[in-house]
Amino acid sequence: MTAETIGSVLKSSEAWLARRGVDQPRVDAGSLLAAALGMERLQLYLETDRPLQETELARFRPLLAARGRRQPLAQILEKKGFWTLEFKVSDQVLTPRADTETLVEWALEIETPDEARVIDLCTGSGCIIAALASERPNWQLAATELSPSALALARENLDALGFMARVHLEQGDLFAGLDGPFDLIVANPPYVAESEASQLDPEVRQYEPELALFATGEGLDVLRRIAQESLARCTTGTWLLMEHGHEQGAAVRALLDEAGFKDIDTRRDLGQRERVSGGRSP
Repeated sequence: MTAETIGSVLKSSEAWLARRGVDQPRVDAGSLLAAALGMERLQLYLETDRPLQETELARFRPLLAARGRRQPLAQILEKKGFWTLEFKVSDQVLTPRADTETLVEWALEIETPDEARVIDLCTGSGCIIAALASERPNWQLAATELSPSALALARENLDALGFMARVHLEQGDLFAGLDGPFDLIVANPPYVAESEASQLDPEVRQYEPELALFATGEGLDVLRRIAQESLARCTTGTWLLMEHGHEQGAAVRALLDEAGFKDIDTRRDLGQRERVSGGRSP
């Protein structure tokens, strides 16, 4: 019986994942096998003829099976890169996405005091506030999260990255009793309409937390509340930046206008879709 090699397992696993609708079967098969073997993915392709032991295959098979069930790769590996950092992830938080870096980039462009007071609402894994902490060592940072389990993971991430001492975390709804005033407010809140659940990819619909995904009022109710509640916590010229669905740009700009914000604008994500809208307090 011919032994399985790294190359043969990569080829068969890629085909198996492709039949199950996985978007990047070659990348994912390589990432999972590398994790099972304790290797870098590039190293696999330099050792394709290496035979695999049954103990190594036994570590790999459950990972492959989980991806075949469409569990997100980041959840299986329990890690995801965002900005220049790596975060622990689980099914208790949204997996950090590259499109959310649009919000971080905009936040870092805004002119703020050297020791600006900044709050991140609906922090989830803590990826946004950690990215800001990594770039602005003098900012006074706070983050809130409604889910206790998500907040615990944010705390774990901030601690592992060395930022926990610089970020005040609070469990609760939106501002969670933190009155500010703040020089910058950022948020990636739930914004998917419940009627759109069936349109989501299985990776999202089946494995990411509903609390972080769905909002009532066609997905706009939490965004509306943030716009309405933020102005009272602003200094003059404070910016509020909110991530939203790619078809919600016009609606979110209207919410910001109704709340009294000025200089309202929208930034596009990597796919050139409207993704983050913001405005400045008068």
